[in-house]
Amino acid sequence: MNQFERESEQRRRNSAEGRELSAEQKEKQAEEAEKKMAAKERLEATSKEIKNTKQQIQNIVANMQAVVKAVAAIRAQLQLVQNDDIPSVQRDKKTLEGLQKKLNGLFGEISDLKVALLAEEEKSIAEEHKGWPPEEIMAEATRRVGEIVRRLGVERKE
Repeated sequence: MNQFERESEQRRRNSAEGRELSAEQKEKQAEEAEKKMAAKERLEATSKEIKNTKQQIQNIVANMQAVVKAVAAIRAQLQLVQNDDIPSVQRDKKTLEGLQKKLNGLFGEISDLKVALLAEEEKSIAEEHKGWPPEEIMAEATRRVGEIVRRLGVERKE
């Protein structure tokens, strides 16, 4: 084999390896994009569940207040002694406790999802901006995740 044939063969191999590498990079980017979207979707689903749970709590509290007022009015008309043993209010209090526990669990899940989303954002930003220092990548990832959480309205207000 002469020099020209060897060089041609080498170029052909390099070209084939380059195509394989490019295909692998595209596949890796697609997988990272899928992970990022999955984390966002889980965050959105959890945020909807939080909003529904908060709405349930508000409805139950409003119902409890209405029942307590109605019972107080009836007792006043009948001139009965006031006590706090209204069965439906007791049930509602238990339901509220359960919903509060569920809400706390969901906020814990949101926290875990934020960590996962932050990791995916860091990878994404590192790929987009290869020359950025780690501190800037982390700051940008934190900003992006914070924006997503604010947009979904699932920031925990204590």
